[in-house]
Amino acid sequence: MSMFDAVGRVQAIRSTLTQLTDPGSPVPGGPGPSSFNRTLSEAIQGSLASSPAAQASGTAAAGAVTGEKVAADARKYVGVPYVWGGTDPATGLDCSGFVQRVYQDLGIQLPRVVHDQMTQGTPVASLADAQPGDLLVSFGGEHVAIYLGDGKAIDAPEPGRTVQVRDAWEKYSNLTAIRRIVPDAGPGPAVAGLDAAQARYAQVIVDRVRDRGLPAQAAVDAISTALQESSLRMYWNPQVAGSQALAPDRSAIGTDGYSVGLFQQQVNGSRFSWGTVADAMDPVKSTDMFLNRLTAIPGWASLPTTAADQAVQGSAYPDAYAKWEGQASQIVAALSRTGA
Repeated sequence: MSMFDAVGRVQAIRSTLTQLTDPGSPVPGGPGPSSFNRTLSEAIQGSLASSPAAQASGTAAAGAVTGEKVAADARKYVGVPYVWGGTDPATGLDCSGFVQRVYQDLGIQLPRVVHDQMTQGTPVASLADAQPGDLLVSFGGEHVAIYLGDGKAIDAPEPGRTVQVRDAWEKYSNLTAIRRIVPDAGPGPAVAGLDAAQARYAQVIVDRVRDRGLPAQAAVDAISTALQESSLRMYWNPQVAGSQALAPDRSAIGTDGYSVGLFQQQVNGSRFSWGTVADAMDPVKSTDMFLNRLTAIPGWASLPTTAADQAVQGSAYPDAYAKWEGQASQIVAALSRTGA
């Protein structure tokens, strides 16, 4: 393939990606398989031979990393510009550079280009079986995204655009392969009263408390708060710009002031101090913000759950958290290694 042919191929795929990510455009049929990524990499950058460590299977190196952690880590790059051949978020990322960087942050080495990334891990039969963190390979191996769950994906789409959370248009066409890089954690323990999405958020909270070396009571406080504030759902708010684009489930809508996320954290410019919209809509970062405020309270671990929750949240309904303590304790016991 000549340089002229390669540039033409880039333009064709760019046009298709633009249509796929534009809700008002019909979904076209995708181009057939080709050696585009490999050929263009050689034409522009020369051979990109990977080191033995980079060629190692991501699954074998994954360790304790979960798909949820991959999905949460990927969101921190929302807004980074697309740059062809980019591997540095300070200057820009392309689709495979973005995927490589996300996994690298978590200690998992993946090859540089999509054609090599799509051989890593294990195959997933269909999008219905996909889990957060899985790679969605499209256009015969010329584009890659990370699945976030709940019909959402995140990718670096094309020049002139930025890393974005979007609907997983791969369910309609152009999907070539799905690869699971981190081991399948299985269905996990059954948690009475929670659906799969709520259980995933509860697991993030329990894991974050454990990772920070905090007692299980911190998880009880956080989960009881989230049950009261959002029913353990990632609420977006029509009054908070940018929150809808970050919502895994757009039916989860909150309308309380400028509150968003699991903990209904207020984000309205400089008026409130919970952080950015992206932080409050991120399960890991929002949990950290809650825990930071909780652990700053003198004697927090000995406070009744409702008192600790109220001290963090400053709710107009200070007694509302008490009714969730029992369920929160059961959830923590089910999801943690040692129980609450």
